Amino acid sequence: MTGFPDDLGSAPEGAGPQEPLLRQPPGYLAPPPGSFGQIRRRATRRRRLRTAGGGVAAAAVVAGSVYLVGALAPRGTDDRGIPPATASPTSPALRTTQPPAPVTTGPRATPGTHSAPPPTAPPAATSSPARDTPTPSGTPTSGSGSATPMCAASQLTASLGGSDGAAGSVYRYLLLTNHSATTCHLTGYPGVSVLDASGKQIGAPADRSPMDYAAVVLRPGEAASDTLRTANHLGTCRPTSAKVRVYPPGSRASLVVAGELTICDDFTITPLTAGRTGNPPA
Repeated sequence: MTGFPDDLGSAPEGAGPQEPLLRQPPGYLAPPPGSFGQIRRRATRRRRLRTAGGGVAAAAVVAGSVYLVGALAPRGTDDRGIPPATASPTSPALRTTQPPAPVTTGPRATPGTHSAPPPTAPPAATSSPARDTPTPSGTPTSGSGSATPMCAASQLTASLGGSDGAAGSVYRYLLLTNHSATTCHLTGYPGVSVLDASGKQIGAPADRSPMDYAAVVLRPGEAASDTLRTANHLGTCRPTSAKVRVYPPGSRASLVVAGELTICDDFTITPLTAGRTGNPPA
């Protein structure tokens, strides 16, 4: 059989011979009841299975990594068994050698001769100020005292000159006289403090009043002077002194002279200048 009707004359009237083969079926069959729910349940089950399988795979990967790290780590190592990085200085194989001393260039000594060492500059002499001499606070100016030596305490005589008062202050002149037979000079400030009858210092030494100064050349019998200033019985006053101690500039030795000074509040001194009437000269 070919699937075609053998007798074309048996077709109904008005229909062509191909009509039974080309005609569409009257409609589609409906899905069986409950098929969509079953499909959804199967899909949900598959998703759950895939999720569970992914978690198990991830856990297996992590466990495998931990195992590999532990397997590849060195075993049996202990820091206490590792020798120190630096070898013992007593080991001859690892003993470090000092670099050779640098070779200085110079004239090579010939046999039978001795080369003299190079001359070295003498160390600079340092001098420390007197213990009660404050730090200089003035500015030195050019002077002509460099050609003469500094006056030593043994060449000088200290004394208190006249006094004056103005604007609530008391001024007293301090004199240093060259009693020696040689010329010398003084530069800057002396150190001055007041003492009681037993020689104990009363309060702090005099502060330096900032002023310009220059070297004062003292021929035999000449004097230099400066000015002591304090408040005229104002504020807090110290007990009246019985003596005055003077350190000449640059000297460690002091001169002590009798003198009554009542120091109230501040106590200052000016640099030495030529003459007997203080600095600035009266």
